[in-house]
Amino acid sequence: MPATVRRVLRENSLTPEAAQAVLALAEEIPHAPVRAPHDRSAPDLALWNAYCDPYAGQNWLDVPWFFAETAMYRRILEATGYFQPGPGFYADPYAVQKRLALEEFVLSGLPCDLSAALAASLWGNQADLSLWPAGENENPGGTHILADDTPRAVAHLGALASRDARVDLILDNVGSELVHDLLLADLLLSQGIQLVIHAKPHPTFVSDALVVDVQTTVGWLSQHEDAAAAAAGQRLLAALADGRIALRDDWYWTSPLPGWEMPVALRNDLSQSGLLISKGDANYRRWFGDLHWPTTTPLQEILTYTPAPLLLLRTCKSEIVVGIPPERSHAVAQQDAEWMTSGRWGVIQFWAG
Repeated sequence: MPATVRRVLRENSLTPEAAQAVLALAEEIPHAPVRAPHDRSAPDLALWNAYCDPYAGQNWLDVPWFFAETAMYRRILEATGYFQPGPGFYADPYAVQKRLALEEFVLSGLPCDLSAALAASLWGNQADLSLWPAGENENPGGTHILADDTPRAVAHLGALASRDARVDLILDNVGSELVHDLLLADLLLSQGIQLVIHAKPHPTFVSDALVVDVQTTVGWLSQHEDAAAAAAGQRLLAALADGRIALRDDWYWTSPLPGWEMPVALRNDLSQSGLLISKGDANYRRWFGDLHWPTTTPLQEILTYTPAPLLLLRTCKSEIVVGIPPERSHAVAQQDAEWMTSGRWGVIQFWAG
């Protein structure tokens, strides 16, 4: 965590005051008490006061891990002045990493059908700049499926297409993952599905996508040298213009709250969806409360609270995995001792609700 904070110093031209605040945050981890942000004009300040209140006096090692991560990324924004008038106002502290992630990505073709698009969207999730910074280390590689509900997911999407239903895509990372997510969106649009794409309301976890990142990536696609990719980008631009794609963000997606504490307004909105497609590791952890469920726990023992059917596309980067048959998890553990965290294994898990 301190290394992530210090990277902000190296990759941004901060004022002396902001640089001092960033360095102070890096040095307080892990032994100083965790506190709520103090940036007074921030629109989420009351929310973070409530999130931090149960952990008053506890240090970064005492509090739950998911809370610690989300709190650190929020405190980085406080330090850089993201919500304050001045040089850091709405300046993404991870802009350099995000730009490199898109510049270094080489598109090797478009998916030919939904099964291929779901697989590409899944393995795009291997790119995670909070773990593997752009230009420094290779992504983990390897494509091993622990659970594959692709046929059920494709059948469900086909049924939704027949009645022009709505699908919600909950994003994770920029770069290759977002490109593949948008190509999946293009295929869904071609079948008559209406799309709502959910991004983060502020920078977090280094590479998590904001609304502006979606717009930037669609523009990049629309000008791609590959004619098919450019055509997909142009179709996405048209869908954004005419409302077939809606872009939304919500403070919930940057909160430390589990899935079952989703705000009522967001829950009511998502209940109108025919399918929630959840991307990535952090979203996966949120749905399961970042708890140590036995890996064999069936999805239906946990996800009964979801407001709509749920499709989980996630490569494993943390020790939260459920819905895996015991013989499968045992065999994988024998093959790869770091299978839960290496990013080399993934799941396509469908919960019909």
